[in-house]
Amino acid sequence: MDLFFHPELEETTKHLKFEGEEFHHITRVMRYLTGQEFSVTNGKGLIANAKLLEISKSNCVCEVIEIKSFPKRKENLIALVPILKNLERFEFAIEKLTELGVNEIVPYYSERSVKKNFRFERSQKILISAIKQSFNPYLPELRELTLFDKYFENVNQNDLILYGNPEGKTLVQLMNSIDLSISQNIIITVGPEGDFTEKEIEILKSKNGIAVNLGNNRLRSETAIISLLVQLRMFMI
Repeated sequence: MDLFFHPELEETTKHLKFEGEEFHHITRVMRYLTGQEFSVTNGKGLIANAKLLEISKSNCVCEVIEIKSFPKRKENLIALVPILKNLERFEFAIEKLTELGVNEIVPYYSERSVKKNFRFERSQKILISAIKQSFNPYLPELRELTLFDKYFENVNQNDLILYGNPEGKTLVQLMNSIDLSISQNIIITVGPEGDFTEKEIEILKSKNGIAVNLGNNRLRSETAIISLLVQLRMFMI
C-alpha cells in the first residue's frame, strides 16, 4: 500500500483533504480512484489507513479508517552532514539518512567546505519523499545551515559523538565500551571534501567525540555518513 504525507493528520481525524503536489501524486501519478485505499502519515508517528471519497479538479478528500501510533526511539539520532560541492550528493545522503531513521539532520559548512549553501525547501521535499518511500512514520527535523565550530558550542558533554576517521577503531571494536542508552543525543558526522582540519578534530575530541574507522577504502563524504549510520543501526535494533 502506498504512503502519502499530510501534516494535519491527528489521532481524532476523520477526513483529510489533499491539495497541491500530494493531490497530484495521488490522482495523476498513482491514479487512485474513489473507493481505493492508501496510507497516510503526518511524519510525527502516526500512520492511517484511508479511503478515497471524492476527487475534484484541485483536491481530493479521503476518509480515515484506522490510525496507528508508532513510538519514537528514546535516542535522539542527529546527523551532522557536510554541504558538498555537488548538491545532488548531499541530497542523496539526506535521503538515505531519512530512510534509515535519523531524527534530525543538521547541514554544516566548515573551513574546507567548497560550497556554503543548500536549498532548504527542496531538501525538505526530499525528506518527505524518503519517509513515504521507506514507510518511516517520523519526518526528521531539518535544521538551518550552521558553521561546524559554532554547532559544537552548544553540544552537551554527555552527548555521544561518533565521527568518521581512519585513525579510530571500528564500531564493532568500540561498542563494548559505549552505552547507547545513557546518551540523550547521538551525533554522527563525517568531514567534507578534504576531510576535517586539525582544529576541527580537536573540537570533536574536546567534546569526547569518538573516532570510528569505516574501513580501508577512501569513501566519499555522502557514502561515509551513510556507512556510519548503517553500522550504528546494527546495535540499535
